[in-house]
Amino acid sequence: MGADQSLYAYVGERILAGERPYVDAWDQKPPAIHYTYALLRAAWPADGAVAAADALAAAGIAALLFLIGRELTSHSVGAGAALVYLLLSNPAFFRLGGVRVRGQAEIFIALAVTAAAFLLIRSRPLPASLSEAGGRDAWRYAGAGLLLGAAFTFKYNAGVYGAAAAAGVLGAGALTFRRAGPFAAGYAAFPLAFLLIFTDALGTVYDATVLYNVRYSGETYSGPLHFLTYLLTFPIQHARVDALWTLGGAGCAVLLVAGVRDRARLIPVIWVAAACLSVAINGSRGLPQYFVQAGPGLALAAAWGGALAAGAVRERFPPMAARAALTIGMLVVAVAVARVNQFSKLAEQTLFDAQALAGRMTRETYLARYVDGQKYTALGAAQVGRLMQAHSAPDSPVYLFGFTPAAYLHADRVSASRFFWSRPVIAGFNEGRPGYGVAGVRAELERARPAVVALQVDDWAPDVTDSAEFFLTTPVLAEWLQSEYRQMPGPDGFDVWIRRE
Repeated sequence: MGADQSLYAYVGERILAGERPYVDAWDQKPPAIHYTYALLRAAWPADGAVAAADALAAAGIAALLFLIGRELTSHSVGAGAALVYLLLSNPAFFRLGGVRVRGQAEIFIALAVTAAAFLLIRSRPLPASLSEAGGRDAWRYAGAGLLLGAAFTFKYNAGVYGAAAAAGVLGAGALTFRRAGPFAAGYAAFPLAFLLIFTDALGTVYDATVLYNVRYSGETYSGPLHFLTYLLTFPIQHARVDALWTLGGAGCAVLLVAGVRDRARLIPVIWVAAACLSVAINGSRGLPQYFVQAGPGLALAAAWGGALAAGAVRERFPPMAARAALTIGMLVVAVAVARVNQFSKLAEQTLFDAQALAGRMTRETYLARYVDGQKYTALGAAQVGRLMQAHSAPDSPVYLFGFTPAAYLHADRVSASRFFWSRPVIAGFNEGRPGYGVAGVRAELERARPAVVALQVDDWAPDVTDSAEFFLTTPVLAEWLQSEYRQMPGPDGFDVWIRRE
């Protein structure tokens, strides 16, 4: 697991223990990702559950893209979209073998949106009257609404997909009360369910999932013009480093022109535009997981745009000239894809994983590959977890101030504070309010008296101050630590303290 995924997994463990996100384990993500990880941890409490869930979601998306392509145009476009998606969205193209992007909220958003798109496309008006079609397709609209509402509860910025779907249906003249009612009811189901779960803690949830995220995203923009500039430029910039965006962008250009004759061809373009808006709302940090949600729309645009371009060539040129032109075009595309995506990295990572699965290396050797300076170290997380486990009783809390929540999972221990990762504390979120900031953390630590405290040395700078430096230079925290704990040797990248008695 990457650092983000171990955060979700820790909250998932607390859910399985009868606790609640935000109240007992604070995070800024909306609740769906935490409950998803609770299911994953219940099914398979190991790192492999993350990669397995990611692979299953990708397979589901590919199957749905095939069905969507077949519904909209042809079997070959559907198959092309599925294959383009599976090849070019492979996480192994990314740094550290894709450990940061697997199992993120965006892959589940992409799956939900793709399934909703399939249901809506299947419900396009038939020769029968709209009222009859609306009655027959009500369950599809309810299902599409349910899926888009689920995407919203993974990340609120995914609400743009629901708006885009409603606008698309309205623009196609297919919106009737018998369709709108089930769609709205389905959309509201997941948000209402989570409202009921957190009825007595809505203020806490709002602070975490709205206020913090607005601040977190806003840190990346200097104003509305900066937001608009990023929205219009990042797809071009990303197309230079990700071949799925290269081909999908070219496909969108073709479909924009072809959409003049058939508005259905604009579906992938609207899909990609909604994904780009969702990415931009998330912020301009350019984190690789943000872009995952656009993958299905880009793959469909690439396959459909390519098919239309090839068809136009065949219509306008004699057979031999058309074959020559298409062969040259395919070679150009292949060269472009090979230059943008590093297939050597894909092959190397796949071989490494295969060797690990075959038992040809130790677990320590495998984890040692996944190190990004000290900001992320899979081996360090395991080592800190083992140290915490060795120096604490099973029912004793521990505390890690940093961004390595996997240590709690390796130790099988509970955090002494609901702020089990450090950034909201360092950033001063809600500082001065009861239960927040350094005073809130100290109060929780004094009550819980953790057996072990670990401070991560290099995790946030230059975004905010690194965790160990912040803790040891903040008198409220440093005085408590140094008076009751003594330092002991720990893994590289961590200052470890143990209670004196």
